[in-house]
Amino acid sequence: MKRVVVQLSDQDAQVLKLYAAKWGLTLSQALEEMSRSHIHGQAATCTFSRDLLNNEDVPIDKRAGKECFGFACRVCAHTTACRCGVYQGYWEIDDRYKHLLIENEDKNLPS
Repeated sequence: MKRVVVQLSDQDAQVLKLYAAKWGLTLSQALEEMSRSHIHGQAATCTFSRDLLNNEDVPIDKRAGKECFGFACRVCAHTTACRCGVYQGYWEIDDRYKHLLIENEDKNLPS
């Protein structure tokens, strides 16, 4: 494990801290997930990123070629099966996160 120092503005650091807390992640876990999804997602269409991962013996994430790969995985109903390469379908929000969708925002307000 290698330590990497990241400098963020106070606002970005606070947003990251709150985001990680919401999902039960450490700051390191949140940043690792974000950087992996960015690089692996790009590797699906970019020879540089693909070759970089191959040269470092890092297997490309099984979800990398999917249009829904990235932040949507956090709330997907199929995230575990997809991460393992078993689920080949499309993104579907897990019922327990539907209240977070902006399109459902007004429906969440008390009557």
